[in-house]
Amino acid sequence: MATRIKPLKPGESSDPAVNELLEQGRDGWWSDSAMFGVIGRNPELLKSIVPVFGAFFGAGKIEPHIHELMRLKTGQINDCAY
Repeated sequence: MATRIKPLKPGESSDPAVNELLEQGRDGWWSDSAMFGVIGRNPELLKSIVPVFGAFFGAGKIEPHIHELMRLKTGQINDCAY
């Protein structure tokens, strides 16, 4: 059986920048901090990848319904409860 990684929640990281990114993921354009919470277990990766996600998804370059389909398919592939 696969081991699940428990996502960090805002405020759980010792890195204030990670906590801020998790809050933005929860409250901002992503509206879901679970994926950021898992990536946040590697703070430097989270700090590097969030601007990339923002460039693709936050700037409206991908239509919202396509973005949601991508999230659903990713959840299905990873056997997530999303």
